[in-house]
Amino acid sequence: DHVAAGLKEAGFAGFTISDVRGHGQSPEKTGEWRGQTYELSVTHKLQITIIVEDDEVETAVKAVVAGAHSGNMGDGLITVSAVDAVYNIRNGWTSNQ
Repeated sequence: DHVAAGLKEAGFAGFTISDVRGHGQSPEKTGEWRGQTYELSVTHKLQITIIVEDDEVETAVKAVVAGAHSGNMGDGLITVSAVDAVYNIRNGWTSNQ
């Protein structure tokens, strides 16, 4: 919720949140099934995908960091990748026209 509010406040209204599973440096958690304790090596995480213009990357990154930072292991990572084109199915618009 903090990340979504920060992105909205920074002017980014559209983004996607996905439920994902991953393994990293987050502390391992344990579960219990039929009275047996087990270690969860792959944990539930959230992935936020937002597509922005090149000149908006720094603003979007700052908004995510401000909303997600707790100072604890597992705060997450931000990766920045190039997008070659974006196509809008409804109206046929493309960003590479």
